[in-house]
Amino acid sequence: MSKGIRIKSYYHILEKDGVVSFIKTLDESIRIPSGKMADTIIDVVQKTTDYNLVCMNLCHELNITNHESELLIGKFLELGILEWFEINIQHEPDRYHRQQLLFDSIAPNTDPSVNNYQKKISDTHVMILGIGGIGNYMAMAFAAAGVGKITIVDFDVVELSNLNRQILFKESDIGKSKVKSAVEHLGSLNNTIQLKGIETKVSSQSELDKLLEANGPVNYLVLSADHPPHLVLWASALCTKHQFQYVKCGYMVYQGLVGPLLGPQTKSYEELFESWKPMIEAQPQHFKAHNDSYIAPSMAATNAILANIAALEIIKDITGIAASALKEKRLLVDLKTMEISFG
Repeated sequence: MSKGIRIKSYYHILEKDGVVSFIKTLDESIRIPSGKMADTIIDVVQKTTDYNLVCMNLCHELNITNHESELLIGKFLELGILEWFEINIQHEPDRYHRQQLLFDSIAPNTDPSVNNYQKKISDTHVMILGIGGIGNYMAMAFAAAGVGKITIVDFDVVELSNLNRQILFKESDIGKSKVKSAVEHLGSLNNTIQLKGIETKVSSQSELDKLLEANGPVNYLVLSADHPPHLVLWASALCTKHQFQYVKCGYMVYQGLVGPLLGPQTKSYEELFESWKPMIEAQPQHFKAHNDSYIAPSMAATNAILANIAALEIIKDITGIAASALKEKRLLVDLKTMEISFG
């Protein structure tokens, strides 16, 4: 196969005041002096991507030796402006091409063919407990990203009131099993992944233990169910036994709570946050009766924000492109003011 060289496609190139900037974000760019060298290498690589031809043309245009042209290309590779590719592989970008560009922009590599980010994603099993608003968006994000196996656990049926935020479902799904409908629609989004639906209600730590035992190994457990409130404590108690990481994602009215992402190698949930379990259990019966009928204010936009933050942080952790901001931390998102903090 012939070796090709090209400018990474996610850069914008702008020249101003004697500087050529390869712009990645508003805050991040690679800057080099403008002039014949910069103009020539950009022009040459635009006209041909064959490495040998690029070297030859640089020699001709800049009046340099072949060794000097190789050093120049090496410098642009080192800066992260250029990348290698196999020039004889002619095909349309695959379904994961855009996210591979994102991964490379975060953790640059001079040869995209050698990274194994997508394989790590395809080798991952995520179990989602609760396919409501948060669970819908996280399931869609994982399916679109190519997570190899997704298991969805819920016991409920689709209702009309779900449709303002649970966008996997359609009016024709009303009255049907959420799990079955979700698996069907996720399969139409990505038929290359494994999808499993389990219709059950997890009401105790022992039930969660059996669920994980029967469907493991699970790499990541998503806690997106409204009830029971002690679910995070059960996950904390079982993560070492079953060797999974877990993330909690939800909201209290217009305050989003994303995280923490915890597991066998982190502090436990109880070490980091005060559990509401004793206080909940100590309430008088008439307080409990009201709390049991609590209805969370919610819409598609709020669920999408929180769920996709959580999904992205898990994908960071899977691939290793960056440290997850949710490790042992909980992100608080004020959806009224858009103020964001950890707490």
